Amino acid sequence: MPNVAEWEEAEAPFEETAWSVVLAAGAETDARAQAALAELCRIYWRPIYAYLRRSGHATHDAQDLTQSFFQHVLENKTLRRAAREKGRFRSFLLGTLKICLADERARQHALKRGGGVHFISLDELIAEELHFQPRTTDLSPAESLDARWAGVILERALEKVRAEFDAEGEAETFELLSPFLAGEKPNTSYQDVAQTIGLSLAAVKTQIHRLRRRFATAVRCEIMQTVAAPHEVENELRHLRDVFARVAQQSAR
Repeated sequence: MPNVAEWEEAEAPFEETAWSVVLAAGAETDARAQAALAELCRIYWRPIYAYLRRSGHATHDAQDLTQSFFQHVLENKTLRRAAREKGRFRSFLLGTLKICLADERARQHALKRGGGVHFISLDELIAEELHFQPRTTDLSPAESLDARWAGVILERALEKVRAEFDAEGEAETFELLSPFLAGEKPNTSYQDVAQTIGLSLAAVKTQIHRLRRRFATAVRCEIMQTVAAPHEVENELRHLRDVFARVAQQSAR
């Protein structure tokens, strides 16, 4: 996992936010709304699943409720009431989930294993459960959602940088340098990379520094897509770093 300490290294222009996707998901046109909701589901269902599992729901129940959550949002046209000025998308998602869980009809629908509608494949749910199992921390359900949310942000940022390197014909360089983004000490050294690439040690250090800044920019871009305004990025970064620190503290016990 990339080091969250690197998140602060770079500035990035404010991009179109995920709220635009939310608003599209609330559109009057059903085809557009379903396409946008499918995109939100693809990106953000994992934090929902983490919240449900940490809340004490068994594996199959959490899987059903995750499916049911997005079906609930679709059927009740919840996203038509969304507004970007209401704040962070993460908070909106959690609030909507709590409303869904408080709805007894949604609970009963979930018991029917999603009513035959599947927003997430079984293979993805199984893979996510394997991700969840080793994380036997004392995090609250909301903290579990936040931790998985932060993980999704980092994964998307890393994939964005990877795609940029691929487009530049530097895929091999990325694979050699990316281990130095992790918080843990990599299995390779600067000198090993320098010999493989055929550059000086100083040049490799410079490239790693630039990669970290590039990754930090990508992380900021991802976070900017989930908040209402650029000035909220710092608070969101601070909050997610605190969550990761708590996860690390629990794992060290």
